Amino acid sequence: MKGEENMKKFISFVSIGFIIILLIITFESFFIVSTYPSYKKIEKKRILKATEKYNLLEGPHFSIRYKDRDKDIAKITLDILEEHYEKVCKKLDYFTYEKIPVIIYNDGEELLKTIRLKTDIPPLGAYYSGVINILSPFNWVEYEDNVEETYKETGPHIHEFTHFLVDEKTNGNYPMWLTEGIALYMERELMGIDWELGKGKTKDIDIEKLNNDFNEIEIDIAYRKSLEVVDNMIDNYGFNKFNLLLESLGMGNNIDSSVKKALKVNFKDIN
Repeated sequence: MKGEENMKKFISFVSIGFIIILLIITFESFFIVSTYPSYKKIEKKRILKATEKYNLLEGPHFSIRYKDRDKDIAKITLDILEEHYEKVCKKLDYFTYEKIPVIIYNDGEELLKTIRLKTDIPPLGAYYSGVINILSPFNWVEYEDNVEETYKETGPHIHEFTHFLVDEKTNGNYPMWLTEGIALYMERELMGIDWELGKGKTKDIDIEKLNNDFNEIEIDIAYRKSLEVVDNMIDNYGFNKFNLLLESLGMGNNIDSSVKKALKVNFKDIN
């Protein structure tokens, strides 16, 4: 009888522990969608204040900030983003009602400082808090007489715009592999840029490792695996279901429950 009571107590403790863990996971996602928009608004305002003396080039959907040397780069950026705006928004079933700020930096250190990114090497592009940040191609294209053409073909414009839309649609509640995977997907489909790095090296990485340890995986392989997972989801379930997944995340559900809700499968099965 005593053994039976102990077993009941054990089961009760396990059940309570499971419920607490579940509540923590659920609350974490809900907390993100509840508080992140306010944080993003503050950071966006700070970034725009820091770059208020930049030149301004405006289109119907984007507002480009740049310095004198990047006048032509700003025009290219605006043209490409406006050209693909409808396509990307329709694909992700999300349209914006305010102009999207894009800042082109001619100084990598300034980019890092402005977006508070702690790394030694500035990225070619970085989405942060409602702002698309781009490093001028004059800083990374090897031959200056080929800058504009190289930037048109390989610039991070569509990649970062996709990050912006995912962030908006999910209220910031998304795993890194998901936003990187869909950004690489859009780049390939619209610009013909395929992420070949890491190809053939992803078989030992399952979706749970990708989800939990993204930053611990070699970046080329992590990005490649992210693209492969997104490809598989879209191929197997369709883009409508993929958008339902994003919508579920935007309502504060975690990735596990969002996959179940949208795709009707367990998270581990989307590998």
